[in-house]
Amino acid sequence: MAAEREILLVTVLIFLFMYFALLKAFPRLLEQGFANIQEKLFLQGGVGMYLGWSSVAVLANIGVYAFSFGIQSSSQLGIYLQMLLVLLAALSAGYALYQTKRNAVVFATHWWAFVGILVGLFSREQTELLIAWTLVCVVGLNVFYFKKRLRFIKKLTIE
Repeated sequence: MAAEREILLVTVLIFLFMYFALLKAFPRLLEQGFANIQEKLFLQGGVGMYLGWSSVAVLANIGVYAFSFGIQSSSQLGIYLQMLLVLLAALSAGYALYQTKRNAVVFATHWWAFVGILVGLFSREQTELLIAWTLVCVVGLNVFYFKKRLRFIKKLTIE
């Protein structure tokens, strides 16, 4: 068990490094521009997907690491810990969206990650509170993403 826990900790550290490295690199890619559509699809699509995924997955790995110490996911502490991790995942996703000027690829990947969380919750028993909390976080993330985008679109149509 100790060896598995060490491997989990290493994956958490790798995800943290990847998240912060991509968070720094991706906005620079967007500013620099792309030479052609293939470059845009590969770089914006691939790097944006990794950034979006890692901004949520790092919290999932932290959760797995924390639960490796014997916390029961159905206990009160386990439920509160999962709620905290989902909130932190939404905040991490929101920060990634902010840093990437609400990039659509990053946003779509967040949706994918949160759908994965919800599928996992629906497959377990007594997770209604966690499902509701996850949906609240997803709605908050959507409001954050679309609020600025809708203002921008409205501004374009007025001009």
